[in-house]
Amino acid sequence: MKLGFTMSEVLITIGIIGIIAAMTLPSVITKYKRKTAETKLAKFYSVINQAVRMSIAEHGEIIIDNENKSDTANAEYIEQWYKENITKYIKTINEEGADKNNAYYKVAFIDGSGFNSYMGASNTANGKSNLYIFYCLNYKTCKLGHYEGENQFLFTYSPEKQSVVPTFSNLTIEKLKQQCYSENEGSRHGCTALIQANGWRIPEDYPWIR
Repeated sequence: MKLGFTMSEVLITIGIIGIIAAMTLPSVITKYKRKTAETKLAKFYSVINQAVRMSIAEHGEIIIDNENKSDTANAEYIEQWYKENITKYIKTINEEGADKNNAYYKVAFIDGSGFNSYMGASNTANGKSNLYIFYCLNYKTCKLGHYEGENQFLFTYSPEKQSVVPTFSNLTIEKLKQQCYSENEGSRHGCTALIQANGWRIPEDYPWIR
């Protein structure tokens, strides 16, 4: 006697498999996206700070002229600063500076990520300007001066610490979540610091990578 499955049994089995796949696939995709983000963020933090350390070892303290800088016309200075102190120690596939715009310095890496950087407006209290780094998981969709905690994450160069740090890394977890989980993209300064504080792992309730 020949044993086998009837057409209806095969169709039922395929249907069940399809339902299970539809239920589990979004979770698998989310886990993959989060793991990719975690890996790239931790790698960038390590690579750029290794470049800072190599520069310091060769030339000594890294000086940055952040006195009364505007936020609209610093591309030439920023490009020179990066090339002298940072990008000569890291592998890039593309760099773009003052020849293309007047405010930003842009860098692309071989893994598809990259960053754009500019000098923020002076703080009226002390006359200092911050050097911001907008790191993008996908460089091709990088927006200038943008951070939303999904593709783009905010770092700052700290002259005091002589290192690149997640912006607002001095805040508590509660404060960082208030910033990062805001519906207003312009308020999500703390997403990078929140992920770093969690051991470069995206929190379970993180809303922007799904």
